[in-house]
Amino acid sequence: MTIKIIPSDNEIPSGRVIPEEMVLRLKKGDPSVLISDSGDIQATPKVLAVDPRKCNGCRLCEIACSLSHEGEVDTARSRIRVLEWNLEGIYLPVLCQHCTDAPCKAACPKDAISWQDDWGRVVIDYDRCVSCQMCLAACPFGAIGFDKAREVVFKCDLCNGRPQCVNFCEPGALTFTYADRVPYPKIRRAAGIVKRY
Repeated sequence: MTIKIIPSDNEIPSGRVIPEEMVLRLKKGDPSVLISDSGDIQATPKVLAVDPRKCNGCRLCEIACSLSHEGEVDTARSRIRVLEWNLEGIYLPVLCQHCTDAPCKAACPKDAISWQDDWGRVVIDYDRCVSCQMCLAACPFGAIGFDKAREVVFKCDLCNGRPQCVNFCEPGALTFTYADRVPYPKIRRAAGIVKRY
């Protein structure tokens, strides 16, 4: 069994070869291939950066996310979605950008969405959320989902510092890194990351 060891500074490298056996086990819903959730991780303001030029549409990120959060492979409940553009072969991973001035936070009538400075992320307080879906409508990225069966909204939570999607992104389209290392200055400015970090 091949399980990836996370570097001590908790930066998950991407663009690596994932053994086929590990991919098959992931697709079958074997949670033992996921990054272990044991041990504390120091909260650091890192971001999940997307390079759509590298995405090949394999959707392993969706599978890993749903298995990690839902305990089963159900990509409809994944916190990341890979969209295929009308042009063949162009894929775009879509996930929460954890905006500093989050429109979803502003739209929430129950103040159930908040910014966490230590992690640099936007989180949902399910004790306050009434599932009105105003956040879903307000998100300019379409990154918030709604689980009809449980009547609850959901979005990326950065897996508490161990994003499973990055671990399974073989082409390196997803990286989990410090905000100042994101190679796209316009994206950093749009998300308001530069002014905070």
